[in-house]
Amino acid sequence: MELSGAWYILEGEPGEHLVLEALGKRLSGIWTSEALAQAFLLRHPELGMRVSVLQSRALKEAFLRALGMLGVEGVLLDYQPGAHRAQMARLEALLEEVRHA
Repeated sequence: MELSGAWYILEGEPGEHLVLEALGKRLSGIWTSEALAQAFLLRHPELGMRVSVLQSRALKEAFLRALGMLGVEGVLLDYQPGAHRAQMARLEALLEEVRHA
């Protein structure tokens, strides 16, 4: 999974991040382009969230730690509703990768 560039995430109020429940797991999303994140958000305006960019290792690590506090287990990459498959990374593995980048 190539996540060395900028990450685009959805957030609301401070500390509020997108959390989805699927197959008994709590998941969140990371998009590799602003256009993909905005496309997801356009399909779900009721979320009242905005797209934010994370570029530094420190911000990415802080984001992943916040997800951990929200009980998130995995992160979907470039998820779009209706897609048959989405790449998923375990939160712990992704956090370890960011720490050693």
